[in-house]
Amino acid sequence: MREPNGAFVYLIGFAGTGKLTIARALLERFDAILVDNHHINNVIFALLDKDDKELPEEVWGLVGRVRAATMDAIRTLARPGRNFIFTNELIEGVEQHHEYFQEVAAVAAFRGALLLPVRLAVDPDELARRVTQPERAEKLKDMDADRALAKAEEKEVLSSGGYEFFELDVTALEPDDSARRIAAELERRRAAWRKAD
Repeated sequence: MREPNGAFVYLIGFAGTGKLTIARALLERFDAILVDNHHINNVIFALLDKDDKELPEEVWGLVGRVRAATMDAIRTLARPGRNFIFTNELIEGVEQHHEYFQEVAAVAAFRGALLLPVRLAVDPDELARRVTQPERAEKLKDMDADRALAKAEEKEVLSSGGYEFFELDVTALEPDDSARRIAAELERRRAAWRKAD
């Protein structure tokens, strides 16, 4: 039986859902490297004036270069069998977000890793509460509850691309409970991978 060459757990949800908090809880359950979207974004965001309300459009091209270098390093330099946890706000219908997802999926396939995309959902009232938590400011994260609620009402978290997403409503779950459920799903998929081989 062939084991997958590591796992890529991809936590996807709106800003404020708790992706980073859940990712940290997952790190308590298995050895992985965390690639939070703000590890990538903040390389550029940290260089800008914090009182700017809107980011200049040019930011995203620079962030894209950081992302590309990060994925190249994972593709070519990370040791075989290494696990990764990715976090990102990806919106259905946004071409660039589909490209981000496909890039992670392609690197997982290149490495022979199991890809577990996790779609996180949260009740709007809870989302509004979470997005305004003070610790988000330290990480240069969006804290505008009105913008978060409008996005949640008008948009949908990415779910297409021919992959089996694990759906998890985290509204009433503690981060450790969410991590436990994700880890159990990862083990279920690892077993299915071995059985299919």
